[in-house]
Amino acid sequence: MMLRILTFISFCFCLGAGCQTPPVSGNIRFSDQGLHKMVYLIEAKSFSTLVSSFEGKVIDSTKVDEDGNFSFSKLTSGGEKKLYVLAVQKKGEKFLNRLENDDPTRSNYLPFMYGDGDSVVLSSDASAMLEQYKVSGDVSENKILEDLCRKRVEGFRKFKEVETTASEEQLPEVENAKKKWQQGMLDVVRDHNNVYLKALALRWCAPNADYERLAEEVNGICSSLHEVAPQHEWTKQICVLSNSLPPAVGMVLPELLLPMSYGDTVVLYSLYGQKLTLFDLWASWCAPCRKENRDILVPLWERFQDKGFTIVGYALDSGEKGWLQAIQKDGVNRWKHASHLQGDDSPVFDTLKMTTIPANYLVDKKGKIVAKNLHGEELVRFVENYFK
Repeated sequence: MMLRILTFISFCFCLGAGCQTPPVSGNIRFSDQGLHKMVYLIEAKSFSTLVSSFEGKVIDSTKVDEDGNFSFSKLTSGGEKKLYVLAVQKKGEKFLNRLENDDPTRSNYLPFMYGDGDSVVLSSDASAMLEQYKVSGDVSENKILEDLCRKRVEGFRKFKEVETTASEEQLPEVENAKKKWQQGMLDVVRDHNNVYLKALALRWCAPNADYERLAEEVNGICSSLHEVAPQHEWTKQICVLSNSLPPAVGMVLPELLLPMSYGDTVVLYSLYGQKLTLFDLWASWCAPCRKENRDILVPLWERFQDKGFTIVGYALDSGEKGWLQAIQKDGVNRWKHASHLQGDDSPVFDTLKMTTIPANYLVDKKGKIVAKNLHGEELVRFVENYFK
């Protein structure tokens, strides 16, 4: 009876004092003794600073008690549901906004959304914040974030299995594994037109801000957000980014002047095949490019060149001798080749806003891009299906 009375008195006291559930609270397990038992609340002021190490703004911090519990009693979002990051740091860390992005399985932060009046309860392990992430409360978007965190960790593990065992010549296989990882994260937010959800998935696809191979994805997110939140600053920033990337599928490849191996300079569109053209971007010093020349491109040419398929090669070389020798040695003298012989200082790559090889564009007879950056068996299957 005494226990019931005390509990009731305590409850009444809480009501009388205006006691409320903290806006953000939770439990973080600290199994690593090298971590400081504090949690830091970080806000990104722009798309580019979202989950970017050393760039977010620390807006609050609180101690974690011996049982791992913490709470933030004051948090104002300004009337909009915003994305925040909860981070932990090593003892002695000078930069409280340092975020671990290289290895998601050892992440020191987790994201969540909050709006004024909401209640968010978070839990995780400080040594693997994303992997152990659990969330409850009023904000439905946080369950999507929980799923996104899981996809990021699971996909990363599969990608690393491929990357750590691949040889230099297997770079396309590594790229395909990375693409699957990125697509897995983007699929989680595909049907949710929330600026912050899509922005986070996109940033996690390119934590180093390299979106060169994500032009289609950036364009798609720009288009979808422009329909639902055209005035949002992050929408505008993503759309500006989309304009700085290489041509995407569905666009027409720009007119390019190509200095040919036989001495003439011609426009690329004059070299297009009757149905399908592979514009192949390579170099004599690129091991995966050379392997693809021999194993994939030569057999494709032999099978489909009399059906309206052609290949045009452009090399990122600086020396004519090595370039011409590679053409002969690989047997790719079957089709036409061009190069400015200026190495990385290539007008073609500048026009296409590209820096990475191996790369390619598949275009129809009018120069419309129907696919890009397909390699190995994926490229073979595409060409086979195209001619069916």
